[in-house]
Amino acid sequence: MQVMVPVFYDVDPLTRVYGWANRWLEAGYITMHQSRISSSKILTDSELVEDVIKDVYEKLHRTERVGIYSKVLEIENLLYKQPWDVRSIGIWGMPGIGKTTLAKAVFNHMSSDYDVSCFIENFDEAFHKEGLHRLLEKKIGKLLKEVFDIKGSYIMRPSLQRDKLCNKRILVVLDDVRDSLAGESFLRRLDWLGPGSLIIMTSTNKKVFAYCDIYQVYEVHGLNEHEALQLFFQNAFEKDVPEQIDREISRNVIEYANGNPLALRIYGQELKGKMSEMEDAFLKLKQHPPQKIQDVVKSVYSQLGDNEKNILLDIACLFRGENINYVIQMLEGCRYFPRIGITILVEKWLVTISENTVQMTNLIQDICREILNGETESCTRMWEPRRIRYLLEDDDLKAGAESSATPKYGLVSEDIESIFLDTSNLIYDVKREAFKNMFNLRFLKIYNSCSKYGHGLNFPNGLDSLPCGLRLLHWENYPLKSLPQDFELDNLVELCMPYSKLQTLGAGTKFLEMLKRIRLCHSKELVEFDVLLVARNIELIDLQGCTRLQSFPDTSELQHLRVINLSGCTEIKSFQGAPQNIEELHLQGTSIREIPISTVSHSPQKVKLDRKKLLNLLENFEDVEHIDLESVTDLTKVSSCNQGFGKLVHLNMKDCSHIRSLPDMANVLESLQVLHLSGCSELKEIKGFPRNMRKLYIGGTAIREVPQLPNSLEFLNAHGCTHLKSICLNFEQLPRHYTFSNCFNFSSQLISEFLEKCLTRVASIAREHQQELTREPEVSICIPSDARQRFAFLLQPGPDVMIDSPWTRKPLSGLAISVVVSFQDDCQNVAGLGIRCICTWQTRNGYLGRMERLFQCWAPLEAPKVQRDHVFFFYETDMHTNGSEENPNLWVKFEFHAVSWENKLLGDKCMVIQCGVRVITAPGNDTNTIPSEITIGSEATSVVDGDHPPTSSRIVLEANSPTPLPSKERRKVSRAQSTLRSNLWKWMRTI
Repeated sequence: MQVMVPVFYDVDPLTRVYGWANRWLEAGYITMHQSRISSSKILTDSELVEDVIKDVYEKLHRTERVGIYSKVLEIENLLYKQPWDVRSIGIWGMPGIGKTTLAKAVFNHMSSDYDVSCFIENFDEAFHKEGLHRLLEKKIGKLLKEVFDIKGSYIMRPSLQRDKLCNKRILVVLDDVRDSLAGESFLRRLDWLGPGSLIIMTSTNKKVFAYCDIYQVYEVHGLNEHEALQLFFQNAFEKDVPEQIDREISRNVIEYANGNPLALRIYGQELKGKMSEMEDAFLKLKQHPPQKIQDVVKSVYSQLGDNEKNILLDIACLFRGENINYVIQMLEGCRYFPRIGITILVEKWLVTISENTVQMTNLIQDICREILNGETESCTRMWEPRRIRYLLEDDDLKAGAESSATPKYGLVSEDIESIFLDTSNLIYDVKREAFKNMFNLRFLKIYNSCSKYGHGLNFPNGLDSLPCGLRLLHWENYPLKSLPQDFELDNLVELCMPYSKLQTLGAGTKFLEMLKRIRLCHSKELVEFDVLLVARNIELIDLQGCTRLQSFPDTSELQHLRVINLSGCTEIKSFQGAPQNIEELHLQGTSIREIPISTVSHSPQKVKLDRKKLLNLLENFEDVEHIDLESVTDLTKVSSCNQGFGKLVHLNMKDCSHIRSLPDMANVLESLQVLHLSGCSELKEIKGFPRNMRKLYIGGTAIREVPQLPNSLEFLNAHGCTHLKSICLNFEQLPRHYTFSNCFNFSSQLISEFLEKCLTRVASIAREHQQELTREPEVSICIPSDARQRFAFLLQPGPDVMIDSPWTRKPLSGLAISVVVSFQDDCQNVAGLGIRCICTWQTRNGYLGRMERLFQCWAPLEAPKVQRDHVFFFYETDMHTNGSEENPNLWVKFEFHAVSWENKLLGDKCMVIQCGVRVITAPGNDTNTIPSEITIGSEATSVVDGDHPPTSSRIVLEANSPTPLPSKERRKVSRAQSTLRSNLWKWMRTI
């Protein structure tokens, strides 16, 4: 089938040309490509060319090439950035992700640029089958004979290889390299490759690349949702968008495959022609993944050591989604080496670490479970309720007919290592000796994912025993009053039995050296808890809601203990002590009236107690350094600070929503450095601040006027203070990091004066620091933009400015930078907002320079909802060009972009709309070699030189004056536009 793709360039959709094109389109004769006309983003010619090329490429290479083109370009860009020598790149990704397909696409795309090209598919298989020398002769020798028309086997001698090929550009692709020694041996014999040659290697094992001296690795990600649907539809329905399809089931398939092209292709083929029973067919495939997919994953699994295999299977059955540190502790308790093992699994793409949790795709998990079911006759890890029921259920208590209908699985209790049972919708009686012969059981987790149904296991005859080798005992709604008498907890790492009927833990708690966590929350029958005397390595104790527990032992000697939760233990009246390094202490809802001073003084911000009790306790503690009163909703007034808090350093009163005023703290609280008042929505007045305060948070308060701020203040966050009208600054010290975002009650005059004073003070400080030979402080200020404000910066429209730049005889101290950022109403994901500044320049001798700088506006986890336009002011001292008196800069360009904390562009909803740069110079003599000085978007009257008028060497641009490109740059742009237009035909010829 031939495909015709008309490309309309500079054609109005209303013209007659579109009329006949649409009729052809409706008749099915052509496939027309239209640029994204309806998009709010206007594409450049180069972007349109790329758009057309991608469209044509994917039409010509349908099912096997969906989503490939953009990846080919990314790899090409990475290679172009490497120096002109023997270049190399690794392609790394999970099994089935498309590494081979991508490598072939890159090979086909680039091979015409090389004198000799060689693609070795299934490298490991070929290497071990042929051997090193035979493989070299078969692949490289064959190419030599073809290129030079040389006969005979002597061509493979290393000296002849080197002589014949050292001046040739060679492309070598090694696909699916698993054995790092084999890959390294092969490449070592190609050490004669000349400059411009390229080595590409694919592997699921990231370590292979480092072993083979390939240090740039391209990570292949899965297809996005649109690409995944397209590939699935093409294989299941032979159409990009089928007319009749259950989209919910299709999206379930897409989600399950997680963007894996091999899985999408195979599932599409397996479900082809099964429209009516697609849902049932998909469920069957999930239970037993197709053999082709299993083979790919098993090929990687077979290369793992026993340590990694066991860890992988435990994660698949038990620990998927769990905290990485928790998983490591549990596996270390089994004498495994999880730190090494998990790293290897990550490098082989079998598991991932995301947000500090261990993750695994649904597909990999199901294949791992299929491996367990198929490896041995008796399963070592159990998760299927029907199989577990066969092991645990008491046959004597069932009706004869029901008992005879129970399936027989041939399970052997001695082989079982873990049980993971969801008791939702289960009700049956468990035999007394159910766990008697499970000598190898390491993990036992019995839980209920639908808590409203309660537990479904009954023990009419009690429980005879539990295995002594258990590392994890997680049993929700445990129905008995105690653990089995003979149960020893010597190997236990975690005991988790919430909502249990336990009254005591029993006599088996003599040796608990390995125990890290105890969770018995809401065990309302628990009356005794004395296991801590022998649990020396305990890290967490959670007894929340144990309403009959009357005492809690002294834990001050347990140096590993970090968290204690006794909240809701209404009968506990005393607390004897906690270790000094405790991180969380929850005592809400208890009857405790006294706390040892050592507990509060070392980490009071972690003490959670009824608020009034906490305030009463703190009154007598003179050595307290940190106080956390966050969300004290019943706190309405703070009395005058007299004495008793002389060592207080950090006071957190965030979200104390009913407090209305604070007393004068100017002459007291001399040690206070951090005051957190954000979210105190009723706070209208602060009479004075401590003289040594460094950080102040007042965002979201109702403050109208900020009193005199201390000279020591470095950080001020007043985001969302919509009532704030004035702020008192003496500018003796330079403001460092001040945020007034969404403070819309500021007048334009106040904003102008504030920015002018900042600019003046920056210049003054620059001279002082220049004379003292010390580093100038960083400055970052955010304040609402007002069109009426008048400021020394006459800001240029757009995100960049460029000027011709002469040199001057005055040394450059730094740059004062001002940008205006527009925030749209639906702007999202501005956590850790920053401004990326790109500075480029050219000197008289033709040198082109470039540098980047990221100005952080707020912290990475901070994402305030910002509205309208805001001015950001920065002072930068490191962006010096290398122009000199002998070789001055011809032009300098600054470009600004709003980015996230990951340095990613935020798009049209948060963008720079104006910018300006002001040079700050310091006094100097005329004999210095001085970098070029520029002043962008500023008036002729300058604050940088005090009362002296500007020198003739300074160029001042008016705000509305266009900035022409240098003639050389204009010629470059013209040539680039011509090249872009011709690229379409060049690409279409090579596709």
